[in-house]
Amino acid sequence: MNRLREELLLRLRALPARRPPALRRSLRDDWLYATDLPQAADRESVRLFLEAVRGAGWRAEELDGWIELDQRLDRPPENWQPGPLGLETACCLSLLARQHPDREGGDGAETREAAARAVRKLMKAGEAGGATWEKACGEVHREWAARLRERKCIPEMDAGFLIRREK
Repeated sequence: MNRLREELLLRLRALPARRPPALRRSLRDDWLYATDLPQAADRESVRLFLEAVRGAGWRAEELDGWIELDQRLDRPPENWQPGPLGLETACCLSLLARQHPDREGGDGAETREAAARAVRKLMKAGEAGGATWEKACGEVHREWAARLRERKCIPEMDAGFLIRREK
């Protein structure tokens, strides 16, 4: 279990609730995790949780009975491991290793959002494991290749999101 998930679970367990709230990978592309705390606890617990996670740097929003959570990550969280090195993972690493100084948009908001999108996709796929990992790497690879064809740079991202660390 990675440090982000541990942090959220500790905060959720500290709140009074009718039942233990679930913490899942978000089904929405623009969020990392989701909890059903609004269905498991009273409004005061929800308010306290939102206040605490926002204070800890999380973006949090209540949507359709769930609290969606996201955090901008510059590096992989402690105890997180990506999936196994496969062809698509290797392609992403290869693109990431190459410098493209002639490309546009290296420090703009759109490029930062592209990096955040890739990180969320990889984080969720790393937790899901199996074929989900290579599928996600394939999607990231295609997105980055399209950016390069459009003469845009690929997002700057820590390669640790793609490389397994020895335990």
